[in-house]
Amino acid sequence: MELVEEILSRRSIRKFTDEHITDEELYTILRAAMTGPTCANTRDWNFLVVRDRDTLNKMADANGRPAEPLRHCDVGILVLGDLECAFPPAKDYWVIDGAIAGQNMTLAAKGLGIGSVWLGTWPQMDRVENQRKLFSLPDSVIPHSVIAFGYPAEEKNSEHPDYEESRVHFEKW
Repeated sequence: MELVEEILSRRSIRKFTDEHITDEELYTILRAAMTGPTCANTRDWNFLVVRDRDTLNKMADANGRPAEPLRHCDVGILVLGDLECAFPPAKDYWVIDGAIAGQNMTLAAKGLGIGSVWLGTWPQMDRVENQRKLFSLPDSVIPHSVIAFGYPAEEKNSEHPDYEESRVHFEKW
């Protein structure tokens, strides 16, 4: 039941304290990312971890105004799809695999008392290209999303219903 409560209470956190995430906590977050399922177990992702303040600011610039939390977080992680590892008959599964990895990271962070916010990159090609240039990524590696992590400097409660019955259909539409 604790896991379900963590999932149901997870919220996007955009304001962070100055407290640092330990290497052990970061390892746990990354390990959680790598435990998610991937298409045909291709593990077609990579993760670029950034703690350097100047680089976090450049990442924020590369992703535009919604990425402002990167300027104040302790760690930013760029989730990357690796087309060289992707499932050959349907390489686009890398997008889903990256999303699963990102969700696992945000849930692991929540369980550790660390806040996070998912910041979309793909399929907005200007953001993709900006991140690609910033990190000199090879053509086969595609920026998927950026996640900002840090200890929360804000508390968020849900203002919307978590469960919307009108969106659930049993046996037929």
